[in-house]
Amino acid sequence: MEQALFYNTFSFQTVYLKSFHHTDNSKGISNHYIARMKSGKGIIRAVSGEELHLEAGDVFYLPMGLQYHSYWSVDKTKDPSVAWESYGFIYWPVHHEGRYVMQKINPSAESSRWLDLLEQNQTVSLASVGYLYLFLSEILPDLLIAESDPKSALLQTAFDYIQKHESFTVPGLARACGISESGIYALFRDYADTTPIDFKHRLIAERAVYLLTSTDLTVETIASTLGICSSAYLRRILKKQTGQTPLKIRKGSKFI
Repeated sequence: MEQALFYNTFSFQTVYLKSFHHTDNSKGISNHYIARMKSGKGIIRAVSGEELHLEAGDVFYLPMGLQYHSYWSVDKTKDPSVAWESYGFIYWPVHHEGRYVMQKINPSAESSRWLDLLEQNQTVSLASVGYLYLFLSEILPDLLIAESDPKSALLQTAFDYIQKHESFTVPGLARACGISESGIYALFRDYADTTPIDFKHRLIAERAVYLLTSTDLTVETIASTLGICSSAYLRRILKKQTGQTPLKIRKGSKFI
């Protein structure tokens, strides 16, 4: 591989946000990412239902191809911005038949020093790439790998059905998945830590955030567009799912 091509497979940076921000990566990311929160809070919500709740000091991993939405908020009592170090890469240092999943990482003091060196030298170079792979070599044995599970495949079927049928009913969802209503509730509870209705509300919130940050439509119009009975109900959904009001979401739609 040519040297320039190899170095172009890495992306090292520190991201700063001055207010609430939503990112839509529902089409999937093209790199693996190791990241470390510096300030603020974040929620990374995979399309498949899993979530990471992040705060300052947390180190986390996002696998290549992950489809997700993220929500970032500032704790202005502690810091004026949301910030995290981001280290993107394509090539793993070792081959593994399994797939590593989105997860928080608990690095040792020894492995954390490689991130500290990376933070000081975020230009992609022989040294910085070396720091990244030294960090990966130390945390790989403890990374969680996705398990082959028929229930996970069934859950994905349920997710796909809900996304295609916005006005679904739980009985209809159960029939589409070939299980009972109680089985549907248990599936969502045990494998996604949510309910079918809450997952629907997540989708509504994601679409509402997109419209709030990409158009000048009123909250009332957005509620009607999304089939919500009232703007007040949409506000409650947004508050629960993102922790923000429509006004704050709209004001915080740009990076610094």
